[in-house]
Amino acid sequence: MAYVNLDSAGTLHTEEEWSSLERIGTVIRYPVGSILVGEGEATDFVLLIRTGHVKVVSGTPRRIVGIRRPGEMVGEMASIRMKPRSASVFALSDVEALFLSADRWRTFLLQHPRAVLAQLYATEERLAEATQKSVESLLGAERKLAKAILELDARGLGAVSEQGTLLRFSQQDLADIAGVSLDSAKQVIRAMKRANAVNTGRQAITIVDRQAISDIADAKTTSLGERVPRPDDRSDAGTP
Repeated sequence: MAYVNLDSAGTLHTEEEWSSLERIGTVIRYPVGSILVGEGEATDFVLLIRTGHVKVVSGTPRRIVGIRRPGEMVGEMASIRMKPRSASVFALSDVEALFLSADRWRTFLLQHPRAVLAQLYATEERLAEATQKSVESLLGAERKLAKAILELDARGLGAVSEQGTLLRFSQQDLADIAGVSLDSAKQVIRAMKRANAVNTGRQAITIVDRQAISDIADAKTTSLGERVPRPDDRSDAGTP
């Protein structure tokens, strides 16, 4: 009987598993902006991201439901369930990936039980992420935008400079990630810019004041820098 180290289940692939995947896969490259997988397609291959980042887009109107980085996979569940793709995947930067046929992917999983647990762990994490986004859909547009910006930064997608942290995402991308309309995103970003929390450029946004954005995400202040009243705030009206 094979014993699996449950403590390491959160590690998607060990060095030995990586080596096994490299032996059975083929390296393929995608330029920035290209599509790796199309929603509704009946394809059944798996892609292991080696370098670069991709965005996962689903639904009508479209919604960015996830960002995948090096070491993560796309298409792994469709190859097991043998169902059409549930989302499209686009390259956010130049991407190098390991291409695996569905047959080779399933064989790999049968031979590596720890990797099966790791995939279940990753699936649960993504489900929790999707659930959290659903809960956050009840939040105001500015909180959702602030949370989206901080999430992208936390995923290592920002380039740090003297001006701040540059995120190469358009306002449409940010609207899609946050689940708000483009008009709402533009209004909030303009307010953040006036409050010197961010700067904007062509297809990009720069975090200038991370604490200000964090305060917006936590509903401590508005995008205009105004303090949000708390239910337990005591009014000074009528006091001597």
